[in-house]
Amino acid sequence: MTFSLRPSYDDPRTAELVDRLRDYLDGELADHERERGLTHASRLTRADLEPVWRRSRELGFYGIHLPEEYGGQNLTYTQLAALKEEIGASGRVLAHSVLGDMGGPLRAGDILTYATEHQLDTYLLPLVRGERACCFSLTETDAGSDVRSMRTVAVRDADGDGGYRLTGRKVFSSAGPFADFAIVVARMAGTGEQEGDKPRFSAFLVDLDSPGCRVEDGATPMSGEHIESDIVLDDCFVPAANLLGEEGKGMRVALGRVTTNRLLHCPTVLGATRRALALTLERTRTRKVAGGQPLLMLQAIQHKVADMATEFYAARSMTYAALAALDAGREVPAEAFMCKLFVAESAFRILDEAVQIHGKEGLTQGHEIEYLFRKIRMFRILTGTSEIQRNGIAKLLAFNH
Repeated sequence: MTFSLRPSYDDPRTAELVDRLRDYLDGELADHERERGLTHASRLTRADLEPVWRRSRELGFYGIHLPEEYGGQNLTYTQLAALKEEIGASGRVLAHSVLGDMGGPLRAGDILTYATEHQLDTYLLPLVRGERACCFSLTETDAGSDVRSMRTVAVRDADGDGGYRLTGRKVFSSAGPFADFAIVVARMAGTGEQEGDKPRFSAFLVDLDSPGCRVEDGATPMSGEHIESDIVLDDCFVPAANLLGEEGKGMRVALGRVTTNRLLHCPTVLGATRRALALTLERTRTRKVAGGQPLLMLQAIQHKVADMATEFYAARSMTYAALAALDAGREVPAEAFMCKLFVAESAFRILDEAVQIHGKEGLTQGHEIEYLFRKIRMFRILTGTSEIQRNGIAKLLAFNH
């Protein structure tokens, strides 16, 4: 893998998909955002998103990773990663909706394999077609990295059809403001309450307009994006038909393909880092210093951009090496931990230098570098903190070597 801020691909299929995706991101999607006056701080609505879902579906991108039986193109992990990298590198506000990462098929993950025919027809296939949207509700205020301490509880409904009553509060439900239903994980009542008693969890499809369920504005993350909601459940009835998988096996449903998902978060961040690096190089070429020479002529700046590019190349190379191993059928739990750790930490260092080189503009709200710095900083915590990744690496080293 050679270094490039606009990579090309030897695989003809990947090259063709990336070219078409770039054309859409820089053309139609850019025009759509311009017409609607969207910024990363905008409060997105279904009216903003639905045209993107439909058009992305027409172009074959929405749910492209899925098997052909679900309307996808059965991509390899490496091919999907190349597309996710372009999403991150585009700078588009709505890029997260093109492949279906925000409320769409990329959120469904392996859930399709657990779904009944009723659940497929009512919830998941409409999701794949861009007709419905979902959010994933696992995190709670005191149950982040330690999800097993969650307090949202599911009680079997004695008076109904064998359904369940859910009570609790979920936070950081991405896509919640415009979702139709949530994938909610809850602890089964009566489990995990005594010392030594192992909690059991179940996963449910919950319609967000159900009695006893309400969607509230969530905390605004440091990125400034209004894409999070709190899902509040107050004795909310969920039919037995909406139980995903087996009762008590919900954590397996929720965390299915956890290694793969951890690894596939990295290309999007690499794309955003690639864009920051490109913007920084442009800045150093066009910004004049005393004597009228470009900023890039200063050796101190040359060393900074050299280190930034080198870290990016290392992070990207290790990520795609792990993805290639995954495509070859090998298990890569340690590599996934390592990639998440190194990509998060190196991307943050690169963005920190990008802000430094941009000077006052890099500190100004509304400037893309300033936004990217805030966005990238979050990745050191989201989807598992850097400390959690280190714990995982050390544990695997201790038991496997």
